[in-house]
Amino acid sequence: MAFLCLTPAVAALFIIFQKRRAWRAQRVVPFSELRRRPAGESLRLKLEKLDEEFNDSLLFFVGMPIAFTAASTVSHWSGFAYPVMIFLFSLIPTIWFGRKLYRVGYERANYQLGFDGERFVGEVLTQLVGKGYQIFHDLPFGNFNIDHVLVGPAGVFAVETKTHRKPVRESGGKDYRVEFDGSSLLWPWGTKSQEVNQAANGARKLGQWLSSVVGEKVGVDPILTLPGWMVNRKTQNATVEVLNPKEILNFCALKQKCLDANLIQRICYQLEEKCKLEMK
Repeated sequence: MAFLCLTPAVAALFIIFQKRRAWRAQRVVPFSELRRRPAGESLRLKLEKLDEEFNDSLLFFVGMPIAFTAASTVSHWSGFAYPVMIFLFSLIPTIWFGRKLYRVGYERANYQLGFDGERFVGEVLTQLVGKGYQIFHDLPFGNFNIDHVLVGPAGVFAVETKTHRKPVRESGGKDYRVEFDGSSLLWPWGTKSQEVNQAANGARKLGQWLSSVVGEKVGVDPILTLPGWMVNRKTQNATVEVLNPKEILNFCALKQKCLDANLIQRICYQLEEKCKLEMK
């Protein structure tokens, strides 16, 4: 009879999920768009989808065994086959949805880390507003996005944010340094060049797009930023600047002016149009 105690809770969860979806489908926000996308917007949307997937899997994870148990009470099974069938019918969905819950939970934790990292960098970059910079976040480009774009007298900068957890040593200390040799990052767990290449490619495509829409050549400097990590740079001649978020402030402030006010205005207009976020 234990299943009778759990059945109302499962039914209530199902009703809540359905009503929540119906409520969201019948109501819209009172404005149609945001002027600029907030930091980490793409990751926020992924987190929303993962939350819905997790909730659906959790409902089945709990509800399926209860449903099989309830069905067994009206069956005519007897003898040894009865407990075996009940066990198997409960075990299969438990394993299936249990693995799905673990996968979605693990994936969500990684997206949450990336989202928090982009928001952290976005807050640091707001200090550049007082130095004449305009900041755009989560600039969409087809199948990828540029995390942050800075536009000011010293030029245009495409900032790629990569957030990694710090490994903990057996002694309890944390490794928080990463080396950059000009083309690759040497992390405590190994060497990677993909993140550097991603930052360079994003800046190149942004420069091509801006040049086409404003009608003159626009160069974009790539920056790869690593929240919470100290960067040991082995070279000063790299095509990508790898910086801690707080280092970006001095880096941009010390750059020489290369854009006039008219070109800055035209660039910002195009970026603002591209960064508008439709609300649902």
